[in-house]
Amino acid sequence: MPPGRPGKPFLEWCAENGERGERLANEFREELPTELTKASKYKAKWKCLKCKHVWRAKMKDRTRSDKPNGCPKCANRLPASKTNNFLAWCEKNGERGKKLSREYVDKDKPPTAVKKGSKYKAKWKCSNVECKHVWRAKMKDRTRSDKPNGCPKCANRLPASKTNNFLAWCEKNGELGKKLSREYVDKDKPPTAVTKGSDYKAKWKCSNVECKHEWRARLNDRTNSDRPSGCPKC
Repeated sequence: MPPGRPGKPFLEWCAENGERGERLANEFREELPTELTKASKYKAKWKCLKCKHVWRAKMKDRTRSDKPNGCPKCANRLPASKTNNFLAWCEKNGERGKKLSREYVDKDKPPTAVKKGSKYKAKWKCSNVECKHVWRAKMKDRTRSDKPNGCPKCANRLPASKTNNFLAWCEKNGELGKKLSREYVDKDKPPTAVTKGSDYKAKWKCSNVECKHEWRARLNDRTNSDRPSGCPKC
């Protein structure tokens, strides 16, 4: 085994670092740990106490104070395999898995070549027959259990364009559109630079001649079809 570079011996560091040091000492699977230091670049063998996965990682990457490395299996960083890939995950996740499998249209990487927790920005196509929007999103953002990403067009998160902006929406939405267009007085962003579903807090001025109150409110709160917000003073 190659010696570690000069520095504190690994076992000594473990003894000084409480539960974290005890865990790393127990996960260490090399012979003669006294020959290595905590800052060594040597790729030692480790075995996760939780999932029993065995892998190699540099000593310094496991002992550093800033974002130390942990078990790659627990962190979903293992390479895709026959049993650990996006398609296999879809097959185990009911209707949601079927939906994501249909929407995955990436030709650069087949669904068996990526994992559900990958940071790879895959290509997707909305399965809504009235939408069919194509966009790119990270695998992990679409498969996570807490607030997974969906189609940005259906969620009104597409960037403003000539046809997709607040003013264009106002022109298509009768009296409500005319009212909101008059009340929009934001000088930082023109009405063509935001979308009707934006989270941007724009500036508004009440069109009621007896009020004229000015306030800030999100675009999506003023344009949503279910109880849109109005002037807080009125």
